[in-house]
Amino acid sequence: MTNRLILSARDEALLRLLDHTPATTTLILKASESFPGDAFHDERRVRERLQSLAAARFVRAFPTTHGVGGPINWYKLTAEGYRVLHGAEVDLPHRSRFETIAPSRFQHTWALAEVIVQIVVAAHRSRTAMTVFQGDGEAALNTGRQKYRPDCFFQFTQSGKSFNVYFEIDQSTEPLNSRAEQSIRTKLIHYEACQDAFIAWWKGQSQPGPRPFFRVVFLTRSWERAYHILWLARECARNSDRHLAYAATQDSLLAEPRALHAPMFLDHHGRWQSLVNLHPTSDFVRTPVRLSRPVTSPVFVW
Repeated sequence: MTNRLILSARDEALLRLLDHTPATTTLILKASESFPGDAFHDERRVRERLQSLAAARFVRAFPTTHGVGGPINWYKLTAEGYRVLHGAEVDLPHRSRFETIAPSRFQHTWALAEVIVQIVVAAHRSRTAMTVFQGDGEAALNTGRQKYRPDCFFQFTQSGKSFNVYFEIDQSTEPLNSRAEQSIRTKLIHYEACQDAFIAWWKGQSQPGPRPFFRVVFLTRSWERAYHILWLARECARNSDRHLAYAATQDSLLAEPRALHAPMFLDHHGRWQSLVNLHPTSDFVRTPVRLSRPVTSPVFVW
């Protein structure tokens, strides 16, 4: 049967959000600030529109038990919804993209969804273009020896400058200083090798463009864990002057409305940084943190 639902620009933005990440009505309501036209006024209106999109078989709800109380619906694109965004002839991703969230992945998916929505809204508020996005499992870094998939990737553009940021959602389940494949040390070494590979490729071009660089942000549950990661990043750094790894807590990111421009991320020298910084040679007026063992909580001084 022919689908007769007419999609508005806001509907398409909602579908694009679900293409980025599964989401609840609460997250969709928050993200709708960045949608064309009027934002949704409340969750009831979000649910009503989702019901229409579900009836058109563009989205699907998956009830998930969430703490105290009854189940909460998480929404995902269907294959039909994916084709609406990417074209009827597009090759579909793995079927897990359209299936319920595995219980073992729920906490990670939830944390990542909150981060993605926060970043999308912050970019909209600051009029920063989000030129590239790759969601969970879509971004791939390959050094030739190993292929690694970060949790997500953003490229932001403002005033003609591009800022590339990979995010790692750290749930304190992976070892820090270990040679295990999923340890923080292994991840840091891989990111260092990737940055070296990008720069080597750039130097080999006959007419090189802007120097390629990226940041990797570790979002942790505690500042103590963030400090440990940054200390390890200092030990793994092939170039101590290169600011490759940043860290902050997930809660601090979610509480900061200027998440792209605020100096809320620590580098491996204990200096505060922002993700989008149009004046990188200028220091932020915020007291640096002395990184040392044992790790202590940061002092917030602006």
